[in-house]
Amino acid sequence: MSKNLQRLLFGKFCSLFAASLFTFVAGLTVLRETSSGLQFALVLLAGTLPRILLSPVAGVLSDRWNRKKIIVTTEASSAFILAVFAGYATFFPVQTMHYMIVSALLTALSTFLSVTLMSSLTRLLDDAELQRGNSLISSISSLSSIVAPMLAGFLLAFAPIHLFTLLPFSLFSLAALWNMRLTFRVIPSAGEESSPSFWTDFQSGYRYLFKQRVLTILILMALVLNFFFIALEVIYPIILLDRLTFTAFQFGTIEAALGTGLLLSSLMLALPRFTIKRPLVTLFQSIALVGMLFLSPVLPLLDLIPSNWTFGYFFVFSFIVGFILLRANIPIQLLVQRQTDPAYLGRVIGVMESLAMGIIPLGMLLFGFLSDHVSLTLILGISSFGLLVTVSIGFFHLRHDIKIERLPENQLETEKTSTSAS
Repeated sequence: MSKNLQRLLFGKFCSLFAASLFTFVAGLTVLRETSSGLQFALVLLAGTLPRILLSPVAGVLSDRWNRKKIIVTTEASSAFILAVFAGYATFFPVQTMHYMIVSALLTALSTFLSVTLMSSLTRLLDDAELQRGNSLISSISSLSSIVAPMLAGFLLAFAPIHLFTLLPFSLFSLAALWNMRLTFRVIPSAGEESSPSFWTDFQSGYRYLFKQRVLTILILMALVLNFFFIALEVIYPIILLDRLTFTAFQFGTIEAALGTGLLLSSLMLALPRFTIKRPLVTLFQSIALVGMLFLSPVLPLLDLIPSNWTFGYFFVFSFIVGFILLRANIPIQLLVQRQTDPAYLGRVIGVMESLAMGIIPLGMLLFGFLSDHVSLTLILGISSFGLLVTVSIGFFHLRHDIKIERLPENQLETEKTSTSAS
């Protein structure tokens, strides 16, 4: 593992863990003190909207500005915000609005950090280390989602919020110091030079993106697929907590199984023997498998699974879905990073992240409403069908690219040369 990758992973761990700690505590504290689902939802919304709105902006700025300075500045600014919050909470009562403001500011900074970091991987790592880097970053994210809530819940029982905040503050500060040691390579680019106008750069990024056939199809697929994935996120807790009356502990354990599947899959993909040689083939196979599994949660409702098996059944289901989903995410990241001109990489990643997350609020509202009026089996059935149809359409449009992927190495070079010439 290169020194740059070690530094990148340590800084990313500190940043993700700090953000996960505060996000969990903010929602938990508001829900515990107000018993209001609306106020709880507002805190979650404050932590989501900035990413949707600012991802394209972050992409443009990451292509225009010094990326190392952006990374270090966002980490240091996050630490400063938490220091101010801790100081305020020491002397004054903290209301829901304060948590919303801090969550929104941290998410805004996290958006600039995430887009800049992901668009910098080709400048920080060699191509041979690119998959390992993406996989290990996903491992850290999965580990944070599992460990941070447990640690936060334990610490909050003994420390008031102003003292608890010192932990994520320290982690953000450490990440800022550590990321100062990152070394960026200069990569030649065939793209246009950055223009003096922000808006011109923004438009040129969109024009470049939608001229890339493979990337355009992947973005449109991601938009539709995320919409149908939301159905499972909304319906799954309803089935477990409402219809099958699982306890909070059982539900939490099943949720942890999803993170465990993501973690194990990401660790496996970080090994050289599991290098993805055919990203498009792996992507379509993984999404098709998830689409076929979509109806699995309703089988216990139809009494097709014995009641004493249901907990184990859902535990295994969550683990498998997490394991497969990661095998869909990593190929997309690799395709985007390898097929995008470095001059446009920030804008491409920013647009993709904004579009992918932009559909989430609409999906949550729609499927949340439908869950009160329509059969859950029907909702998941339609979503499964939608996933498989989307995969089929995408496969049809990219069939030539998939065929090229399956060629032996010598034929692959010949095919690429002839395609470039044509």
